[in-house]
Amino acid sequence: MSSTISRRALLASTGSLLAAAPLQMAWGQSGGARPVTIGLVTPSTGTFAFAGELIGQGAALAVAARGGQVLGQPVRLITRDDEGKPAVGVRRVQEAASSDGMRFFLGAYSSAVGLAESEVAQREKLLQYAAGGSEDFTGSRCGRYTFQWSAHPYTAVRATLEHVRKAHPDKKKIYSLSADYVFGHALLKYTQVVAAELGFELVGNDNHPLGERQFTSYLTKVVTARPDILFLNTAGADAVTAIRQFSSFGAGRIAVVGPWTLEVDQLPELAPEMRAGMILGQNYYPAIDTPANQEFVKLYQQRHRGAPGYAAAYGYDAVRSLLLAMEQAKSAEVGAVVTALETMRWDGVLGPMSVDPATHQTVRPYFVVRCKAAAEMKDATDFAEIVATSTQTQPAALNACKAMPPL
Repeated sequence: MSSTISRRALLASTGSLLAAAPLQMAWGQSGGARPVTIGLVTPSTGTFAFAGELIGQGAALAVAARGGQVLGQPVRLITRDDEGKPAVGVRRVQEAASSDGMRFFLGAYSSAVGLAESEVAQREKLLQYAAGGSEDFTGSRCGRYTFQWSAHPYTAVRATLEHVRKAHPDKKKIYSLSADYVFGHALLKYTQVVAAELGFELVGNDNHPLGERQFTSYLTKVVTARPDILFLNTAGADAVTAIRQFSSFGAGRIAVVGPWTLEVDQLPELAPEMRAGMILGQNYYPAIDTPANQEFVKLYQQRHRGAPGYAAAYGYDAVRSLLLAMEQAKSAEVGAVVTALETMRWDGVLGPMSVDPATHQTVRPYFVVRCKAAAEMKDATDFAEIVATSTQTQPAALNACKAMPPL
């Protein structure tokens, strides 16, 4: 499917358009100027299927908010389904680059997919602005053409456990459940690091496969170990399943904590009594009090039901940041945009933003929320309150990124 639509038509029908894939949208046709093509290589099927359409919604709003143009060139968004599979993601990136002139792309909701796509980005000189949770994006597999929008897993774990230590000083023993792929491995690694830094004791961990549907055996081990905290180093549908099943164990004395576990997009899938009191790290929360976020939430709620979550915010803020970098560089050439991102500072949806040029990790705030009981909720989307914010970055001594190569 291919279409060229006006900004007004986009704003009237973004939701229905983004439900289709593959999708091509262009705005602001400007005297035959060459379009700037940004790819959304995202999952529409699999464990993270919910994310694809939401990322597209946010990205479309970011383009529309700037009149559909950058530097007098029309901006075109195209979407491709990576199916949550690395081989498929690589193929989709290669196809979009060769057939559609794509030079910039988002996606990587699965770290395994994004890391595979990063290899293509380096080889083909495509700018990738990723959202996976693996430290390898800005660590051992860093590259000049890959940037990481999401927080580093060290930041996520440190922010979350720092709040737990302050709010629940009596809770010291942790049992973790970790997704058995690069995302969960990174969170587990930094759970071990931060637990030692802050005086927690990790009394056990079990890894589970992606797509697990039966957590009973894992949770039985958790309850038997009698920890103070169940620490969920997993996300998406797996996290929802684990929490639902844990609620039937009657182990209320064990606090459920997740450094990067559930976003606003998944919280409605849990009954209020299941999520009440949970402490969750958040890459994004709609109550963030910044001018850019207030504008984003307003735009989103005008076009879609409910409050935006992590996926939509990522799509919006990453595309917005790329367009700002093009304006900073006065160019839409990939090399110039890479250099601009490495040096600029800007006010993003999350707050003050910059990029560490040595690793390409976006330096940004990370948020911790406490989920509310039903009686505390002001409305159906008032899931939680922000209780802590952190900008603490990964210690340089723990980073495995070698010197960035030349462009």
